[in-house]
Amino acid sequence: MELHIIKDKKNPLLKRREVSIKINNKGTPSRIDVKNKLAAMANSKPELIVIEHLDTAFGKMELTGTASIYESEERLKQLAHQHLMARGIPVPKEGEAPAPAAPEAAKEPEKK
Repeated sequence: MELHIIKDKKNPLLKRREVSIKINNKGTPSRIDVKNKLAAMANSKPELIVIEHLDTAFGKMELTGTASIYESEERLKQLAHQHLMARGIPVPKEGEAPAPAAPEAAKEPEKK
C-alpha cells in the first residue's frame, strides 16, 4: 500500500490536523491498515486518528479520502462522531473476548 498526504492543514481551534490522502493499492485496504500507515507517517498514535471517508474511482487502483488527527484523546471524544470512531475499531475474531461493554453503573435501572 502506497499512501501519500496530498493536503495537510492544521486546525488550532479544534486542536487537530485535517489531512487529505491518496492511496495506491491493488485492493481496498481496511481502515485499520490506513490508520496505522497514516499514524507512522504523521508521527501520531492510531487511536487519535479518525478516517472520515474513503472514495474509490471506477477503473482506477487508487483511493482518496480525508482523516482527522487529534492532539489528545479528550478532543477526540469531544469532537469526533461516534459512528466514525466505531468504524476504525478492529472486530474480534471467533474465540476472542468481545470488546468491553459499558460499565453496569452507567446503564439505566430497569423499570417494573
